[in-house]
Amino acid sequence: MNAHGGVVYCGATMAFTAAYWALWTCRPRVIAMLGCDMVYPQSGPTHFYGTGRADPLRDDITLQSLEAKSARLMVLAAAAGCAMVNLSTGKSRLVFPHATPASLPRAPGRFDARAALDREAALGYRAPEGLGWNDPARFDPAELRALDALWLAAAGQDADCMDIPPAAADSPAGTGRRAEG
Repeated sequence: MNAHGGVVYCGATMAFTAAYWALWTCRPRVIAMLGCDMVYPQSGPTHFYGTGRADPLRDDITLQSLEAKSARLMVLAAAAGCAMVNLSTGKSRLVFPHATPASLPRAPGRFDARAALDREAALGYRAPEGLGWNDPARFDPAELRALDALWLAAAGQDADCMDIPPAAADSPAGTGRRAEG
């Protein structure tokens, strides 16, 4: 992930980690996600192992908008000549275009990432150890939200698709969880 900006910018989920690894290591023409939709209904099976929850182990400032993190991945993959697609058919937090194995794109879309990449460079939010959530005070939640909006715009997505209300994102950890007390 560090080769693509680090955990704070990439988003600390296994789906994104695996995709960035594949992009860097394998240099594929297409990365097709299946079952990585990061949707967690209140009841019923959500994963092959049963019912899952969203990041239950830690507050994580890197995951204010899964939609924006997927937009970033799609835009950077396209710059590397790789199309990101979603093979799932249900609801998804990924903003990748839907496809079937028979309809995989021959080439990625075209995107302009300059504004988002320039903002990342200006912010300097690097956490090369991969543990950005251990020092959330180092990162401004409002700045990360603004950066997320730039990535969504670069991917041709509306910032309204971000899943976290702005007031909740200003909680101490910047994750939408309110401080106690």
